[in-house]
Amino acid sequence: MGPLKKISKRFADYGEFQREAVILKNIRHPGIPVIYDLEEDEDNYYLIEEYLEGVSLFNLIRNEGPLSKAMTVSIGIQICRLVYYLHSAKPNPILYLDLQPKNLLLCHDTVKLIDFGQAVFLQEAGCLKKRYGTAGYAAPEQYTDETLDERTDMFAIGKLMYFLFKGTSLENEGNEKRAEFRAPGLMRIISRCLASEKEKRYPSVYALCEELEKIQKDGGNKNHLSSLTIAFAGVKSGVGTTHLAIGLSQYLKLHGYPNLYEEKNKSDAVRTMAGYFCARPDSDGIIKIAGLYMKPFYGQAVRFKEPEGMFRIQDYGTDWEALGENRADALIIVNGGKWWDIAWPRRYPCMLDGSGKIFIICNLSLKDLKISREKRQEQAVYMKAPYFESPFDLSAEAEYFYRSLMDRIWNGQHRRERRYLPRLWLKRAIRFIRLIFAG
Repeated sequence: MGPLKKISKRFADYGEFQREAVILKNIRHPGIPVIYDLEEDEDNYYLIEEYLEGVSLFNLIRNEGPLSKAMTVSIGIQICRLVYYLHSAKPNPILYLDLQPKNLLLCHDTVKLIDFGQAVFLQEAGCLKKRYGTAGYAAPEQYTDETLDERTDMFAIGKLMYFLFKGTSLENEGNEKRAEFRAPGLMRIISRCLASEKEKRYPSVYALCEELEKIQKDGGNKNHLSSLTIAFAGVKSGVGTTHLAIGLSQYLKLHGYPNLYEEKNKSDAVRTMAGYFCARPDSDGIIKIAGLYMKPFYGQAVRFKEPEGMFRIQDYGTDWEALGENRADALIIVNGGKWWDIAWPRRYPCMLDGSGKIFIICNLSLKDLKISREKRQEQAVYMKAPYFESPFDLSAEAEYFYRSLMDRIWNGQHRRERRYLPRLWLKRAIRFIRLIFAG
């Protein structure tokens, strides 16, 4: 999104253009671009605004397909908070009136709202001579003479969440029923937002946000730990350290946790992947690869702005010297999976600080590999990682492994979690049945 917005005087109503500038100049929010100046010449009006770098929600879904329930809820909460900020503006609340996927950018998993061309102050909403909106997202009252209020924006939020979750606009009943089967709680919220009568929607965007936060909480999304730093290091080369680190980044993304994969070693794997995907770094040095945010190794001489409000997955490879300079919230030590690899790497005793946040992952392990009771009683937690071909496409076993790992990181557990086993067995049974019918 460019920093200079140009509008021809032949097509623009100066009053509407000036209203947009006035609205934006009086609000300050990290999710809304800053307006620096308003200029004009004989032919055009110019709005000089903050440069934003990101991908629109429309392009995100077009390129990557529908989002998971967790990601949909996470983005929905961010949109609600943005819109609630507008609705709570003092002294004049603001209605946006054109919420749609092309007007929302995702910048490092943070939602930004752009294009305030249709926004109005609440007190002026009843005096509009013309009403505009985007087909498929505008509320029913925008097509009539009915009074507009905060619940008008709520209708568009419901449409947006459906689009994110299904990858398409709400067009037929069959799609809605399938989505409702997948996520009944989320679809119940969306359905209430989409009530044709305003009185049947939520009383405010704040109330809607609270409902979404309940779903997020019930799903295990721990916002108070949203800035954890998790470091990966391999005992030796070739044990799959980078593979497991990228897999964790993918797992967190699928479950609605913004995160950044940071290459802390000199393997240059991120630049190699970027070349394959023809991806380029942004102004913060971050490259988006297959939907994941990745920062290649730049060395100590290069400094970028530190990420905020995100998980940080740091891949040190086998550079234990660099790891010793940075204490992470959790350390994942990747080891081989043979019986002779099981011994704790004694040359790194300084990592054992009694915090219960050190994990030794036996990767590429033998099926009959057993971890002795003595090893399980050490300060580090031993786990076995399943084989999965691609860290960008997690198998059911990989999902279970990462879920168990994150549960232990969050809760400090040293015991094997059992409550997800039935779900894993069910997925395996479904896959087996599909194989039978495919044959």
